[in-house]
Amino acid sequence: MLSTPTLMATAASSAINLRSTGRGGTSSSLGGSVVTWQAARLLGLALLLGSCATSAGGSDADAEFSVAIYEPDHLTPHRMGSAYNPIAALYAPLARFGPGTELIYVHADSITSDDNITWTILLRDGWTWHDGTPVVAQDYANAWNATAYGPNGWRNNGQLAVIEGYDALNPASGAPATTTMTGVRVVDDTTLEVQLTRPDSQFPYRLTQPAFYPLHPMAFDDPDGYDVRPVGNGPFRMDGEWSPSEDISMVRFDEYRGDAARAGRLTFRIYPDATTAYTEAMGDQVDIVLVPQEKLRHVERDFGDRVVSFQAVRVEWLGFPLWDDRFQDVRVRHAISMAIDRDEINTALFGGAYEPASSLHGPNTIGGGTEGLCGRHCEFHPRAANQLLAQAGGWDGPLELWYPGDVGYDDTYEAIANQIRQTLDDVDDVRLRALPGFAPFIESLEEHTADGPFRGAWGSLYPSMQNQLSAVWASTGDARAATGGYTNPGVDRLIAAGDAAATTEEAAELYRQAESHIMTDFPAAPLFYATYTFAHSENVTNVVIGFGEIELADVEVVGAP
Repeated sequence: MLSTPTLMATAASSAINLRSTGRGGTSSSLGGSVVTWQAARLLGLALLLGSCATSAGGSDADAEFSVAIYEPDHLTPHRMGSAYNPIAALYAPLARFGPGTELIYVHADSITSDDNITWTILLRDGWTWHDGTPVVAQDYANAWNATAYGPNGWRNNGQLAVIEGYDALNPASGAPATTTMTGVRVVDDTTLEVQLTRPDSQFPYRLTQPAFYPLHPMAFDDPDGYDVRPVGNGPFRMDGEWSPSEDISMVRFDEYRGDAARAGRLTFRIYPDATTAYTEAMGDQVDIVLVPQEKLRHVERDFGDRVVSFQAVRVEWLGFPLWDDRFQDVRVRHAISMAIDRDEINTALFGGAYEPASSLHGPNTIGGGTEGLCGRHCEFHPRAANQLLAQAGGWDGPLELWYPGDVGYDDTYEAIANQIRQTLDDVDDVRLRALPGFAPFIESLEEHTADGPFRGAWGSLYPSMQNQLSAVWASTGDARAATGGYTNPGVDRLIAAGDAAATTEEAAELYRQAESHIMTDFPAAPLFYATYTFAHSENVTNVVIGFGEIELADVEVVGAP
């Protein structure tokens, strides 16, 4: 049972210019403040797969579709790292992003600040949980406290680190002396006041992350029981209980105060690997599927015009285990990077769907990364690669490439291994180390057991460089296992300065400076800017990919009225 006392804080407010939108309520652009969220957690967005529909007609309430997903880790937003689509179906956040980079208010009516330190969040009245209980400000405060409380061990704990009082719930040693953050105060049922530790113009974007969702009061009495039969506040509600490896069934929540789902039923089908899900989608056994990398070159042949892509704010890289002395010399890291022909892999394996990366941050974001920042070190230069490796003392013994197996990356890493083997004269023994899925792979990084270059990726949770920089490359990032142990105090200072900047332009410039420092140190070799590509059956239409997941409420079942 979790303790959930009321939170404390102070606040001020300022006007945000509002513009009505066709979906989800209101979008915002900031006047005096700057509003500029993603993979998953580390590699998490790579797990995005959809849902499955099998009935194609009848009444709207009977219209059903399905989405293919891997086994979720949790159905509680604050605990999960690989269940973004089920969470999007079950819960409504304060705000979200559509296909673009505009913030759209959902349960929030306004998010305001005069100084980017003290924020006031007003909620829309009348929203209820799936059991009819009102959703109130205290439900947010309780959820944030429980997530920030270190001993609970909830995955998305670090997303709340910017709030005053977070450190007291996560002491360097010993147990916390309190169970609540001082930086959050419940004013009334529809008002929250939040005090940050420092100015953060991007805070409204942060509010789209899973750690900032509310939780039903019963979630704290029996967190594990709630996790398999959650009561949400989103467009769909649970129809039964979630059992491991079993389909997750949901029905439309007709009292939802946001945009109503167009289908009456939704099923998430669990698949052990991406290839099986893709094959079943071809046979209309599941309606929506994320296309694995190894199928990108075939997807238009297999699905025709039933392919939907979204240019994600996502970059994939080859990380280096800096805890291993063999990778301490930056010339070794440069040599391995320059032995990879990104254009060839993109053409041969991805059908040109990706773009070779030349920076640490992809397009489609506020500010964006610095195009070409990586320079020659992200280009294919066999002769220079061999010269650098020789200058660093050469290479002796096998080189292992680590990545999660059975999730669509096997062909990619086999191609990278072949290129390194064929290009670098000193490296004739390149081996693949495919671990069984994401969980053991991430564990190998967190425990420093990986002893070779490894797959890294980040799909940003909101369209600001802040998200990737603070989550992955900052020394306090909750996804920094993907950096191979990299830290740089100068990078931390630049990220903090960007957060405190008064304008979007100033913030973006400071974030780019942080990116430049990281690229100079070269803890990772950027590989590709990725797209999210989905395919769907003939049973559904109007499949729209939002910033971080499928717009499930928009999906229409063919033949339904």
